[in-house]
Amino acid sequence: MSNIKNSDRRRFIGGTVQLIAGVAVGTALSSCADDDDTSQTQSQVTAPDPEGQVTQYFEFRVSPPVNQTIKDTIKNKGLEMLSQRSFLSLSLKQMVGESTMVKNFPASYKGMLGSAYSDAVASQTLPYFYQLLVRFENYAALKAADLDTWFAQTLAPDLYMYQPNVGKTDLALHYYSGVYQTVLCGDRTEVYAEADAITQFLRSQVDTPEQAYVTVGNHVTIEDAQLSIFEQRLDPLLRVAQNTFRPEDAADGIGSPGSLENSEYRKAVTTEILRNAFPSGDERDYIMHGVWESVWDHENSHLDIRFKQASTPVGALVIKGPVEPFYQTQVLINNI
Repeated sequence: MSNIKNSDRRRFIGGTVQLIAGVAVGTALSSCADDDDTSQTQSQVTAPDPEGQVTQYFEFRVSPPVNQTIKDTIKNKGLEMLSQRSFLSLSLKQMVGESTMVKNFPASYKGMLGSAYSDAVASQTLPYFYQLLVRFENYAALKAADLDTWFAQTLAPDLYMYQPNVGKTDLALHYYSGVYQTVLCGDRTEVYAEADAITQFLRSQVDTPEQAYVTVGNHVTIEDAQLSIFEQRLDPLLRVAQNTFRPEDAADGIGSPGSLENSEYRKAVTTEILRNAFPSGDERDYIMHGVWESVWDHENSHLDIRFKQASTPVGALVIKGPVEPFYQTQVLINNI
């Protein structure tokens, strides 16, 4: 049985939390088997090539026995591409938990699922779950890299379930691949919308494994017809998310570290809006991608009235989601 590229990322990521625990090596007994479309969608076939910087984005699950092999293969691929100037960066991030505050649950639930997925991996009840972001200066460079073929031929053969005393089974773990564009991004210094500044931002990702920062990936879907107004509303939201902190009068202009016990937080390290370069029928996927110093900084930011006021107009246009996992970077390669 071969792996199947899952073209519907809403069902893919939703299926992650429906996995039935296996034994000893985190065997999963459900893999979205109803999704068997390996072809391009009609929207992608007929759409014009996207302009500007693009990201080849993968989501996939890995059984523990092959985890290190997969990580090493991905790191080596990134190092191999450093000779190509149009390659900007590669980051591999492991899902470690999920935000509760994005769902507007009571504050008493804050951070409750912050390490749920990594804890499940440690207890051998779920496989690893990763996102892989490979950044390019333009779409021509992304196509030339042909990462879909590389993934299918190099990584997918290992993306199977394993059982004790059996080893590799014939049950394949599905994965998702998509092409995304950076709409807007920022750091603690500035918000970037111009092409040259975005390129430099993507070449200079700061979430090294040593920093142990937390990446937040807020996945939402809108009606494609609402794209223009949605992105108009995203601009002020990103600026609020990038520039607010508590206490508001913090002398360092960054804020104080958040915790379970307080409502303070340090401003986001970086933020980025990623738009799927192609519609899926009459829908369009987005990823609000942010890096924070801690889970608590992120969760406390959602309790800030300034963030709530900026996010409400954006949330009104969301038809699927939000799903907001936490990740920690395992591999980062910048082509500076």
